[in-house]
Amino acid sequence: MSQTLDEFVAEVRSDLEGFVAEYQAQHAKDPERHPLVLGDDNAGLWLEFFVEYMTRASA
Repeated sequence: MSQTLDEFVAEVRSDLEGFVAEYQAQHAKDPERHPLVLGDDNAGLWLEFFVEYMTRASA
């Protein structure tokens, strides 16, 4: 199945919005475990968190 760049971007944007909504809900329940700001030493964790979300969502 073919997919345009715009379709791909829309799909990824939707996935990111789902991740953000879930993460913010978790932050509301446990802000220490789910901070909204990561320091310079841990900024790469956002990608790890997103990949974990995507992997869990497709399992």
